[in-house]
Amino acid sequence: MIRYILLSLCILYNLTTFASDGYMFRIQLKDKGQTTYSIDKPEEFLSKRAIERRQRQHISINETDIPISSTYINIIENLGCNVVARSKWLSTVSIYCIDSSFVDKVKELDFVSNATFVWKGDTTNTATKDIARSKRTVIKSESEYGYGEDQIRTVNGQFLHKEGYRGKGLEIAVIDAGFRNLNELLLLDNISIKGFKDFVFNGDDIFKSSDHGLKVLSVMAANRPNIFIGTAPEAKYWLLRSEDSRSEFPIEEDYWAAAAEYADSIGVDIINASLGYHTFHAPAQSYTHEQLDGKTAYITQAAEIAASKGIFVEISAGNEGSNSWKKIAFPADADNVLTVGAIARDSTIAYFSSVGPTADGRIKPDVVAVGLSTAVVASSGEVEPAQGTSFSGPIMSGLAACLWQSAPNLTSLELLDIIRKSGNRYNNPDNYYGYGIPNMKTAFLLAGNTPTGIEEEAMNNEPLFDIKSDSIGHFRVFRNRESSNSTYTIKVINLDGKIILTDTLSEQEQDFRLHDSSKQVRIITITGTGVKESYKIIF
Repeated sequence: MIRYILLSLCILYNLTTFASDGYMFRIQLKDKGQTTYSIDKPEEFLSKRAIERRQRQHISINETDIPISSTYINIIENLGCNVVARSKWLSTVSIYCIDSSFVDKVKELDFVSNATFVWKGDTTNTATKDIARSKRTVIKSESEYGYGEDQIRTVNGQFLHKEGYRGKGLEIAVIDAGFRNLNELLLLDNISIKGFKDFVFNGDDIFKSSDHGLKVLSVMAANRPNIFIGTAPEAKYWLLRSEDSRSEFPIEEDYWAAAAEYADSIGVDIINASLGYHTFHAPAQSYTHEQLDGKTAYITQAAEIAASKGIFVEISAGNEGSNSWKKIAFPADADNVLTVGAIARDSTIAYFSSVGPTADGRIKPDVVAVGLSTAVVASSGEVEPAQGTSFSGPIMSGLAACLWQSAPNLTSLELLDIIRKSGNRYNNPDNYYGYGIPNMKTAFLLAGNTPTGIEEEAMNNEPLFDIKSDSIGHFRVFRNRESSNSTYTIKVINLDGKIILTDTLSEQEQDFRLHDSSKQVRIITITGTGVKESYKIIF
């Protein structure tokens, strides 16, 4: 396993439920057993918000949504073990036992298919070390974004904010390692936290453990003008811990899947996950490059199912670009997630950013954002630079929320496709940048939006004009009906907002040609007295 977590010390936690030594196993079930739940009554196991998300995207409730039978859980626990995680999506139950031979009893159950070793360790109670909060004042900047200026402008994220979209109405689950001191930091005391849940430890405090999740959260949620504004300052957040920083074992995939299922059930719109895995302390359980196929790894399967439920899933690519592994990790190989690599502020690829493609030849990472010297809020309460795709990922998660706010009728997969297409290398992707650096103005237009400066003011429901184009920069404008105007002004605007053609339209049918015939999206506006229409076309 590799964790994209930049920590200078190892923190041990309380795990009061278990003895000092033990083992964990992933139990694969043959089925999920008899249950009183039914797909006809989803409100019994999914929140109203989760159901509404499915309905908006025309996604049906199916058997993967039905919880595992409580009878099965009780039978397993009555044998003397503890259930530490479960997945209704993948029909698995993860158990803890003191004696490894105990799993043989579980394997004899008629509803059990097989069992896989996923953890061994010492769970001795160890006090968490406290980290002092800084009392220094964070210096204000002349920029509205403060320390977040460069990282948001690199992807033109400020465009969405100026259009009025800052993530309001969207809910984001941050699946991570911990959020140390979040509840005590003045710099982040105005963000909206809907709730939090720990999938690793019973009775431990996620606000006293790792600060990795805190840093990730701050990239999106910070909302202090002239000090630090994140990419989705008006979104609401769920804080979910799935990472056990003490060791490197596959059980963390099980915790991640459980967290993702919980996120689905409470109705989040977006999952941000800055965690990735490939090599474990149990070598036999480690993954290989050949398994980066988007469907083999347990955690990848969970991520793909989460995406199929209408959740926009962002996964950091990984920090292995300069190491022997080099490749993206799991679940960054999932097909329908946004895998984000890292660049420096000058838009060059970060030396550590993990590379693609996947084992089956797909482009990964999908896009890149600033992950070298990214501004984050640390547990000290100060803004500091951090490096890693852990921090380029939330830049894009937050902006995905803003973009989705602007076009709420998009499905999560349409949103993913638009962000990919907004990359500056979309027509020539590679294994380092993927589809390149996204441009959120481009994405905004691809989503079918009209910027404030190009509002449609058609005089009736039927457009006055029709436009036909070819692939070499030529287009023809047709009048659909008569109007009081004899002439109109026609302008062609590219996605950078630059006017590349201004001309007069005076004929019933009239041809125009652009000097630049490259294939890209352009906006055509036609104005006259009482008439202002705009059209989005791709030459």
